[in-house]
Amino acid sequence: MKQIFRRKRQEVIEKKEKKKITEIKDLEEIIELVEGVAWRGIKGHKYIVIEPAPPDQEVFQKAKEYVLSKLSFEDLDKLQKLYEWGSKRALKDFKKKFDDSTLNSLIYYLRRDIEGLGKLEPIMKDPYVEDVTLPARGGRRLFVYLAGRGDWLETNIELSEEEARQIVLKLAERVGKQVSLAAPRLEGKLPDGSRVHALYGPAVSEGGTTLTIRKFVVRPRIEQLILWGAVSVEAAAYLWLLAEHGVSGFIVGETGSGKTTFLNALLSLLPRFAHIVTVEDTPEIYLPNHKNWTSLIGQPPGMGVKGMEIPDLLRDVLRMRPDYVVVGESRGAEVRLLVQFIHIGHTSFTTFHASTIEGVISRLKGDPINLTEEQIADFKVAALLRKEGNFRGVVRISELSYDSTADEVILRDIFTRKRQAELIGDPIKNSHLFIEIAAKEGVPRSVIVKEYMDKIDELKKRAERAKREVS
Repeated sequence: MKQIFRRKRQEVIEKKEKKKITEIKDLEEIIELVEGVAWRGIKGHKYIVIEPAPPDQEVFQKAKEYVLSKLSFEDLDKLQKLYEWGSKRALKDFKKKFDDSTLNSLIYYLRRDIEGLGKLEPIMKDPYVEDVTLPARGGRRLFVYLAGRGDWLETNIELSEEEARQIVLKLAERVGKQVSLAAPRLEGKLPDGSRVHALYGPAVSEGGTTLTIRKFVVRPRIEQLILWGAVSVEAAAYLWLLAEHGVSGFIVGETGSGKTTFLNALLSLLPRFAHIVTVEDTPEIYLPNHKNWTSLIGQPPGMGVKGMEIPDLLRDVLRMRPDYVVVGESRGAEVRLLVQFIHIGHTSFTTFHASTIEGVISRLKGDPINLTEEQIADFKVAALLRKEGNFRGVVRISELSYDSTADEVILRDIFTRKRQAELIGDPIKNSHLFIEIAAKEGVPRSVIVKEYMDKIDELKKRAERAKREVS
């Protein structure tokens, strides 16, 4: 994780003034992207990248020429020395006086353009950027979607059509595909797991080359979501307790509501050696601290290869003896398989794209899934996430139960959030699942309540530590 500058404003300003970067004064959420050289900050709805003053173009091109003339695969571990050599030689060729600042600036731009993705490179280094897009129309500026803010920000990085095409060609090389005016569509995965979609030139996209990158980001921990206000300490502790005691559930939300981020944060709370199996179309869940985590990725059929879709993979999961089964997003037949997993003792989680919990229940009852009301209630808890202005997080958590007399699912709200208010609730008073868990464990309900309170204390400590890390 890059160093985050949230010191007293005066300390930050003083450090930047030493670097002769006075623009930083008016920015918030300052992050160092390249040590001592490049930063970013936020100003209103603007995402501002601060880079060194561009070098003399004649010197830069000559230095680049020198570096490329000597560059080989064997030199990859000696690039810094190669950049220094090329830069100094070019500066001397043009009889330019230079100090460390001038040299470092030139090396920065060489590295950015040779190794990196040109003007896009500093944005790709920001650990909080989730998505990057270049629209076909407008000012041809890049836009970014920032974790924890829940909205798009316009950057100060503008690309010409030629620059956009050069970046797409580099991306095509990295994903191992070709793109051209005759075959303008590019889709693939970068070595770091980021997903790329681009349309090259004006043939398909009338305004010119377009680009979207969904970065593979290290998902925020639950304590970071708490600090951002995406979930309360009490709600997080409640869901943590349920998950540890084998309660299955699902997360609901529309695009951009943070469903996968929230699911990932909850899964990271599970016991470190629990056998967790995740099944996804696109790899988004990331649990590096869980040594017994297995990630299965669906593959569509094509190129003479038989595909392996989510339901196919779930049938294989049965042989793996998982403690937890997680489907990144459920749409159809996989839900029936998850219900089977729950019946044989495997705690299961998934997400649904919907605007309400009731909407998911209605979908599960209809074609092609056709679950009974009793089967739906096997998912005993549901969390609803929404994006409302700058807020992105949990707005409702409900327990599901089955009323056999009425033959229907009953929803009992445990936590709710009114517009512009905090997520509030009292599971000690209202949760039926606390009673169920106590009965299953053969302990008094007070034991479960104490465990819940202990988890609240633990999450408060984690949130406080996380706060100190960025202060």
